[in-house]
Amino acid sequence: MSELSEFWYTEYTMSKTYGYDYTVFNLFDRTHITWLVVCLVFTVGISLLYRKSGAKLRRRLEISVAMLALFLEVSRIIEEILTDQWRVGSLPLQLCSISAFICAWYGIHPNRLAGNLLYALSMPGTALALISPSWTMLPVWSFNHLNSAIAHIVIFSYPIMLIAGGRFKPELRELPKVIAILAAMCLIVTPINEGYNTNFFFIGYAYGNPISTICAGIFGEDYFIIGYAILLAIVEAVLYAPFEIIRRKSKVN
Repeated sequence: MSELSEFWYTEYTMSKTYGYDYTVFNLFDRTHITWLVVCLVFTVGISLLYRKSGAKLRRRLEISVAMLALFLEVSRIIEEILTDQWRVGSLPLQLCSISAFICAWYGIHPNRLAGNLLYALSMPGTALALISPSWTMLPVWSFNHLNSAIAHIVIFSYPIMLIAGGRFKPELRELPKVIAILAAMCLIVTPINEGYNTNFFFIGYAYGNPISTICAGIFGEDYFIIGYAILLAIVEAVLYAPFEIIRRKSKVN
């Protein structure tokens, strides 16, 4: 590992090398704000382009953006394997990693369930990751810093692009399926978290991101997931209420 350039270092390798408190940039410093601005510009730009495009270009954008998300995730996995940094925690079992495959699913076969998964889970999940990134210890121009930032921006923007163009509308009736899938994914990663001390879906232990820390402070480390459930209910209510109100008004009229 000593011969490996820091350009290829993962978050885990950087933390092991320099300590878990080591950071290259901090929350809301120039680097972080720059990425947030890039996210805003890309999301608005791709949404406007999609909205104003004809059917053929729209379909190309749906596929291209989805495949970009998938490419970034697959390239991350390949890079970790080739540089001998792969470990169990590298499995694509975090929500944002899974979201790349959901993007590809929708890109290949547009459907309501995939669209609602992207809107209800992927979009708020990547938004949280962008506001409070976990890759603060990675050099700004390193492979994994760029990969992480761009991947989260692409996944975040994808459902917004679809909604902006009228291609997809969130449906409350699909939400129970989304929650059931989320619960199933949590059940799948739980034994892996327990067996390998990983923190997929941030349910393995009560630290690793600001939300889990806050929930642990309120409910205790043994019951911090209760905070997740409450927060999830609030987020989904905020996300779906406007569309449900519009739908009901349109029925009345």
